[in-house]
Amino acid sequence: MTGGSFRRRSGAAALVRSDIDQADHDEITRTLAMHPARRGVVFNVALTALEVGGAIGLFQLAKVGGGDDVQAYLAGSVAPVLGAVVVWVRSRKFSGASAAIFAFTTLSVVVALVGSTDPRVLLYKDCAATAMVGVVCAASCVLMARPVMFYFAQRYGSDGSRAGMAVFDRMWVVYPAFRRSMFDVTIVWAVVFLVQAVVTALIIASASFATAYRWDQVLPIVALVVALSLSVMVGRRAQRTAGAQRVGAVGH
Repeated sequence: MTGGSFRRRSGAAALVRSDIDQADHDEITRTLAMHPARRGVVFNVALTALEVGGAIGLFQLAKVGGGDDVQAYLAGSVAPVLGAVVVWVRSRKFSGASAAIFAFTTLSVVVALVGSTDPRVLLYKDCAATAMVGVVCAASCVLMARPVMFYFAQRYGSDGSRAGMAVFDRMWVVYPAFRRSMFDVTIVWAVVFLVQAVVTALIIASASFATAYRWDQVLPIVALVVALSLSVMVGRRAQRTAGAQRVGAVGH
């Protein structure tokens, strides 16, 4: 084989690779346009209310009805399971976000049931639950094939349909920048949760109960705003990187 022939074949192979990349990108863009997140807002809000609000409501209802802590915990656990079933019926796809919400709810309930019910201790329990959620986020970057926040992006970034959720699986395969961003976003949430837990614990230790209680209500909102803002920044950076990679692929 001559040098010229080898170069022509190499160039043709690179062109085919670029065509495949562009075809993947076009398919992903088309599917996202057909299943935008705004179409699933009502569904996702209602589903989250069922999973989180339902768990808390059922837990309290069981307690009011005379159930012990274990019975109340089991009652509350029904809501996230129902949420997972709803997602399955709608999309015929397992919801990693439902599993994460179930795990987070379970952690919070278990921490609440353990140890003293002294008011200040209850605030420390909130810190412990928050810290454990942060640890779970961080651990998912090491122990799971896909980090926790991928599954939340998959649910809330689409309309919740099978095709809408499946496109995120495709993005995971096609876009290295998207994969990196999901790990980065998960680390961001882990750090924010852990910082929130530490700051709240310091306030509890140094302030009156009333002051600590107020901060315990405010800091989660502050943490949520910070985490969402940083997540948006990471997402935009990933989009710019992916765009540059596509341009580079076509250029070669």
